[in-house]
Amino acid sequence: MQDLLSELLWQNEEIDEAAARLCASLPGFSEAEQQYSDISRQVRNIIGSELHDQLYCQFMRYTNYEVRAYYSLGLGLRGELARALGLYSPK
Repeated sequence: MQDLLSELLWQNEEIDEAAARLCASLPGFSEAEQQYSDISRQVRNIIGSELHDQLYCQFMRYTNYEVRAYYSLGLGLRGELARALGLYSPK
């Protein structure tokens, strides 16, 4: 049962796609994404691809715990509130 819940909540393509749509609709997201890409490229050039990839993987692993914690505390409810307030509308 725990595996099923984990798959439904954490490994769900529909959630990933909805999150991507929400991010794309947020003002400033594209600029933040571009700035991250620029800095990431600079860091990769300085420290090399292998170490950069290790850093990125560990950072993502680390932040995934935080994302899961926030989601567990009610981001789904917050998403409903954002839609109700007209701050986000699915495409």
